[in-house]
Amino acid sequence: MNTISFEKDVPQETIAKNAENLKIAQLNLSDFNKRMNKDYDLICRFTNEHPRFFLKQELRYPENTNTIASQINWLLLWKREINDRSYFKIFFNDIEREFEKINHYNSPYIKKNDLYYKIVEDFKKKYTDYAPLGFLNKDDENYIKEEIYKKFLQRII
Repeated sequence: MNTISFEKDVPQETIAKNAENLKIAQLNLSDFNKRMNKDYDLICRFTNEHPRFFLKQELRYPENTNTIASQINWLLLWKREINDRSYFKIFFNDIEREFEKINHYNSPYIKKNDLYYKIVEDFKKKYTDYAPLGFLNKDDENYIKEEIYKKFLQRII
């Protein structure tokens, strides 16, 4: 659980060069597994000496989309471009897409069923007091937590 394994023979200098990225991946994987009660592991492949993560348990090609692996890949891209605040908007748009499943039920004409309550519970577990770990400053982390609460969580609590 929470392990990152490397594909094939990866030079030690490539791993050393990416130590910070690997730490960020590990922090966010551990946080996700803890929040969601999962036991996921990652496989790391390097392309042009940049890490790319895939979910070991549910490896899908060409990429495993909408998984913790794809989210970590996106976070590392965001980290490289952190000076561009537009990434906050992209981050919230991704959460909004997840929230749409819940929002679908916000009608008096749609009966809320067990699936709805499971989706809501999973969303709350994933995003309550959440911010990406390992590369944001405290102000940005607090901003993200507050925005997630205001934009999404307060609508379902």
